[in-house]
Amino acid sequence: MKISKYFDEKETIVSATGERLKIKNIPSRDEKDNILYTASRMDLIREYLGIPLIVLSWFRSEELNTAVKGSKTSAHRFGLAVDVYSTKMSSKKIYDKIIEAQVKGIIQFDQLIYYPKQNFVHIGFKLNKDQERKKYWING
Repeated sequence: MKISKYFDEKETIVSATGERLKIKNIPSRDEKDNILYTASRMDLIREYLGIPLIVLSWFRSEELNTAVKGSKTSAHRFGLAVDVYSTKMSSKKIYDKIIEAQVKGIIQFDQLIYYPKQNFVHIGFKLNKDQERKKYWING
């Protein structure tokens, strides 16, 4: 089921680790609301980039977050972060273009992290845009 212009509900709970370990990655009502909020923010990024994005990780239940050794305060834990890549654009270019859009005032984020070895970009948000730190860096 579509939850936004570009994203499907299945994408929000996808996890190779979760599937392998048979972890149920089911969000609560509040977490679902956060996922919808994040989807609306991701739609803006998708439109700016003009390419499809493949989701590696979005929401992580507490059990899944522990299994992947995620931070206890990870935005993924609350449905407020997404890890993506694309077959149409390099992850480095996605990272650079999102920074470009942030500088232009088109897109806002809390965290933007490029992982070159794993070839994906992490995009994190806050529910209150005024609290977003607009931090970005390359990890590795």
